[in-house]
Amino acid sequence: MPLKSTSNKALDRLNNAVNILIKYGFQSILVKTGLVTRKVTQRNFPDIDPSLNKWQRMRLATQDLGPTAVRLAQYLALRPDILPDELISEFAHLEFPKLTITKAEAESIFEKFTHRATAKTFQYFDNQSTLQDGFTATFRAKLLTGEDVAVKILPPDTQSVVLADIALFKRLASLTSGVLEKLGVNNPVALIEDFERTILPELDLSKEADKMRRFTKAYKGINSFVVPELFPQYTSTNSLVTYYYNSTSVANANEFVAWGLQQKAVADRFLSIFISGMLDTGLFLATPLKEIIRVLPDGRIHFADYGTAGLLTSDQRVWINDVVAALSTRNSMVLADSMRKLSYNSEVYDFQLFRNDIQSLADNLYFMESTDYYMREFAMGIMRIAYKHKLLIPAEVVSAFNALAIAENITLSITPTSRISEFFKTYGNRLLRDRMQPDRFKTLFNKNMTQVSDFLEVSPLELSLILKKLRRGEFVANLSIKESPTFFRRIDISVNKLCYVIIIAVLIISATLIMVFGQDLYMFMGIPLASGIAYALALIMTLWLLIYNARTRYNSEK
Repeated sequence: MPLKSTSNKALDRLNNAVNILIKYGFQSILVKTGLVTRKVTQRNFPDIDPSLNKWQRMRLATQDLGPTAVRLAQYLALRPDILPDELISEFAHLEFPKLTITKAEAESIFEKFTHRATAKTFQYFDNQSTLQDGFTATFRAKLLTGEDVAVKILPPDTQSVVLADIALFKRLASLTSGVLEKLGVNNPVALIEDFERTILPELDLSKEADKMRRFTKAYKGINSFVVPELFPQYTSTNSLVTYYYNSTSVANANEFVAWGLQQKAVADRFLSIFISGMLDTGLFLATPLKEIIRVLPDGRIHFADYGTAGLLTSDQRVWINDVVAALSTRNSMVLADSMRKLSYNSEVYDFQLFRNDIQSLADNLYFMESTDYYMREFAMGIMRIAYKHKLLIPAEVVSAFNALAIAENITLSITPTSRISEFFKTYGNRLLRDRMQPDRFKTLFNKNMTQVSDFLEVSPLELSLILKKLRRGEFVANLSIKESPTFFRRIDISVNKLCYVIIIAVLIISATLIMVFGQDLYMFMGIPLASGIAYALALIMTLWLLIYNARTRYNSEK
């Protein structure tokens, strides 16, 4: 085998990953990282099309590595500071490997996790899955009570496989950290750990059911959108049963046009639902794939999968609204302020440069309103500025920006005449009006007063704890000084100056006391000789100190 080490339990998986990379011609990278001991030429794999460029080969290699690798690639595609634009564009065409799960296996999983017999639950269960997302497979079925349903199945070993894949990626990141850091990827293991925290909640279908309940409540009363009815009695960690709608993918324009629907009307309805859902409720799909976005014969929109649904906090939603409003009016000050508020660390060292970058992005987007890449440039531009100025943007916000870019691509695939920039202008004008509403100022005032109240309440307790530690000798401070020799020399000079001032003051005071209270002293020019000597010394030291200070300041300015 090409690996140097044979002590790891996941050696087979690691060897498989290495062989896939070699298959697509990346053996030189593996040699540089030390994962292989010899070069393997691509002649061993004649089935690879030699006309493919390296970015296309990277996409194909990622797909061969499995669904976890595909999701990781989609996650990394949000990082323009790590991946080049060519690879990000190529990753937009990633496809999940087909999941091989039979009807018998699906029924067995359903029975195991719901403790219900399929024969006593369904009168019909389809032989093949109708929808897959790499981890789950959805089958059409009919309950004994007559409802048409969609049965979503998650294989029980999926989570363990994903965890094994993530462990493999961590090891690869650790082994190649030296090469990756030279390419600008700092701490790649931490990057994989962030991805792990993102994907693991998706591997529990009971949590997806909770997300569906949120959408049902948020979209209540909106006639253009419908959330499938949930059957909680048949829902578990590995199974999810919802009402099945006779619908088609938004990508299948021929079918819904045959129903009498217009392509632009469908595209605008989907985009309006997606944007309003994100900006008004904070709910959105992180990866709204074409197969997931469905159109009903009556023109309504529904989502066939909620596994990647995300939720913005109220503060994040308000700040994203401000970003959209500022972007539509090209207001760089509001846009820059909103960007700072969105980040975990809002400190910008060069705010003028930061604002100039924001203004350049807004101006560039103004001239791209009629192009197909408006939202993609918006998301990537904001992320580039964030990474340039070292702002940490929350993962939910990054996913929201990326989701808007995907939604734009879906809309353009339906009809090229639908522009997301027009929706941004409509919402931007509305949001600008909302910013001036009294209720908004009342909410901000109450929030600020609550924070002030919390600060005044907590501060005395914190100060009391600090004082107690000081009394017990438990308070320790570590002080690090740059250029310490120069620092201590300046302290020494300052102390010497202070000593000179004290000596001058003592001489002047002593001379005055001798002159006032002295008796039978030797007089010189009408004053005691001792007082005259003390005054003279004080004058000489004062003149020397003034000259020294002047010379020091002159040399410093020079």
